[in-house]
Formats: sequence, C-alpha cells, structure tokens
Amino acid sequence: MAFAGILNDADVKAALDSCSAADSFNFKSFFQKCGLAAKSPDDLKKAFAIIDQDNSGFIEEEELKLFLQNFSASARALSDKETKAFLAAGDSDGDGKIGVEADGTFEYKKFFATCGLASKSGEELKKAFEIIDQDKSGFIEEEELKLFLQNFKAGARALTDAETSAFLKAGDTDGDGKIGAQEFSDMVKA
Repeated sequence: MAFAGILNDADVKAALDSCSAADSFNFKSFFQKCGLAAKSPDDLKKAFAIIDQDNSGFIEEEELKLFLQNFSASARALSDKETKAFLAAGDSDGDGKIGVEADGTFEYKKFFATCGLASKSGEELKKAFEIIDQDKSGFIEEEELKLFLQNFKAGARALTDAETSAFLKAGDTDGDGKIGAQEFSDMVKA
C-alpha cells in the first residue's frame, strides 16, 4: 500500500468502502475516515507526494480523477463531477491545480473553505468569532490566533509566529493589531 506507515489499512478500507458507489465521493468525509485529516504537516506532504504521480509539485485534474487508486489499485476512478468539485475545493489560487506549500504553512482561506466556515451565515460566523475570542474582549488578538486551530480540534498544533503574523495582517484591515467581528467575517467570506 502506498500509504503504509502513514495510514491504517482498516481506516483506508473503510474510507474506500464509503465512496465505492458512483458520485458518492466526499473529500472531507474521505479524509476523516482514512485518517488524513488528523495527520501532521510532514505526513500530509508525504501523502501529497504519493498523489502527485508526475512529481510536478502540483496535483492536476487527471491525478485527482485517479485519486482513490492511490489508496487501492482496484478502487474506482472519480467521476468528472467529483473530480471537478474536489479540484475546486483544493485550488486556492485558481490555477487549475492543487499545490503544496513548501513550508507546510497554514493557509487560512483554504482552512475556512475546507472546514465549512466560508459557507456559514453571518450569525454562525458571529458564534464562531465568539468562540475564538477566548478572553471575550470583542477582538481576536495575536495569542488567540496562535491557538486558532485548537478551537476546531483539541490538541491541534499552535500556529507558528510567522503564520500568526500573516493571519493577523490579513484580517486586521484597520491596523489596530487585532481582528474585530466584522473583519473576521470579511476575512472568512473573502
């Protein structure tokens, strides 16, 4: 198995079984079931390298179509509809392919889209903001951003100083050194 040492065989089988019917593939569900969603950035880079069959540094549409076959040679190919939806979700810069960041840094836009925040209503975003605003100051400050991922999964890694700084800079449109509720909403919806 290509993912030996990265993923558990039983989890991979369960994930593949869950999407064996045509047009039943959901990448979020698949990543959860096979265990990729909980992997470290290093393991995700290894998985990316396996899926990037032509070693171009990008996963193109044809490689996505055969995505499931990286997990089992007998797995089905994704339908055109599934492939296009998968590509659209992962293509953060609109170049028609999915890249991997050389340094494995946190990409807030991709995170917002993947976790579903980008599609939430204003009221739901307000609730998310209130959760992230741990000290209830009405703002998300640098220390709260550093622990941002832990609001979504206990034990998740802290953002690096560089990631935190870039995240803060992107969201702080008024330059006050913190992110307000409207800035957060604008950032998620961008």
